[in-house]
This record gives sequence, structure tokens and C-alpha cells, in this order.
Amino acid sequence: MRLILLPVLSILALSACAEAAEPAEAPAAPVQAATLGSFDLAQPIRAMGTEPFWTVDVAGGTIAWRDESDLVGDVPTPRSGPAGAPAINGATAVWTTQLSDGTPLVLTLTAEACPDTGEETRALKSVVQIGDVRHEACADARSVYPEDSPTT
Repeated sequence: MRLILLPVLSILALSACAEAAEPAEAPAAPVQAATLGSFDLAQPIRAMGTEPFWTVDVAGGTIAWRDESDLVGDVPTPRSGPAGAPAINGATAVWTTQLSDGTPLVLTLTAEACPDTGEETRALKSVVQIGDVRHEACADARSVYPEDSPTT
């Protein structure tokens, strides 16, 4: 009996070692940051237009809309909504949200150089559809705009 038991135990011990020696599952591939061309969409973004003056800021999971009609005294009061991941299709990224007052807002950014007011060229073209009104302008990383830009 001993002679039979010894080989069986040896086989069981070896199979346990073989199972432990199997490589662990490969780690998941790192999540790629969303980009539009070479533009990093994870950074704070500002689209800004004139006539009328308005801005759309996308940062920290929020889209904030400000225009001159949102002024309370001299202070712009933004209306905001959630900003999930944009729908990206080729050179276009689209965010769709509903602002805090119920107004629908769609921000479309296109990876195309955009001549801005003055002598500036911004990284992206923007189209903002807020309710029934459409605005076209430029957009870029929030950090490239001056701190005193309109409706900040």
C-alpha cells in the first residue's frame, strides 16, 4: 500500500507546484487618455466667442456656460452640467449635457487650427449649440487664455 501511496502523493505534490508556477494573468492595458489629434482632452478646455461674449469651460467632469446674459451685477453666473467622456469620431469630439436650468448644450470640438480674435491661433474649432442658438468660435487649453478673459 505504501508503494502505491508514495507515487500518488508525489504526483499530487508536483501538480500543485505546476499550478503555482503558471504565470499570472497579464495586467490590463493602461487606459489611454482621450485625444483629438495631438490635443489632450483630459486637460481643462475653454471655448470662447464674442458678439455676444460667451465661454464654455470643460473641466473636472463639468461643462460651465457663461454669457453676458448670465451677469448678476458685474459677476457672471455660470450654468453648468455634467461632462462625461466626449464621443470622439475622427477629428471631432462632442459633449452633450443639460445645464442646471434645463437648457440642452452640445459642444463640438474639431482638431483644426482656428484663427481667434487678435493675432492668436487656437488649437481647435468649436461649435456650441445651446438651446436653439448656435455659436461658432475657437477653443484651446484653458491655460493658454489670459486670466482676465471675458466672463472668467
